[in-house]
Amino acid sequence: MIKNIVFDMGDVLMHFRTQDFVNRYDLTDDEKALLTDVVFGGADWALCDWGYLTEEQVAERACKKLPEKLHEAAWGCAAHWFEPVIPVEGMADLVRRIKEAGYGLYLLSNAGHHHKDYWPHVPGSEYFDGVLASAYIKVVKPQPEIYHMLFEKFSLDPKECVFIDNSNINLAGAALCGMETLHFTSAKKLLADLQALGIKL
Repeated sequence: MIKNIVFDMGDVLMHFRTQDFVNRYDLTDDEKALLTDVVFGGADWALCDWGYLTEEQVAERACKKLPEKLHEAAWGCAAHWFEPVIPVEGMADLVRRIKEAGYGLYLLSNAGHHHKDYWPHVPGSEYFDGVLASAYIKVVKPQPEIYHMLFEKFSLDPKECVFIDNSNINLAGAALCGMETLHFTSAKKLLADLQALGIKL
């Protein structure tokens, strides 16, 4: 019996679209492509999610690889990409409905050290019972350890949880650890998928 709903964050509750970040700046298409590749395309951004680099350190390292003209944009994209938070349509209302129906709500996200700063501004975040972000524990999805850390931290039985993510590899990690999984594409489809599992909303 499902008692808890565990959510991913990026492109599930809030958008993480690198094109939105680079489009804030008056740059050529080639400059935008270079900026995206250097800031988000290499190991540094992954190390940020892993907690070994801060967002500011990602920006500093990116600037060493970029022309001076792109330094301001590199800082904005790396350290301030979440300004503003762009919510995924319909998800705040669905999260509220899930909470009002009596289910536990948890977040399991690959996210950097600034997560604590922007999470309160994600619509629907106020309904969550617990949050686990990768940078603070230096483990990322789909490593099995992060799912087990979630279970231990919040005393969850994986057989009573459904995990929602837009990444198949993260879903695979959750499934190996005993959770039911749902692939996210939209709030409308997620509602139907949850109801198909017997979750009354």
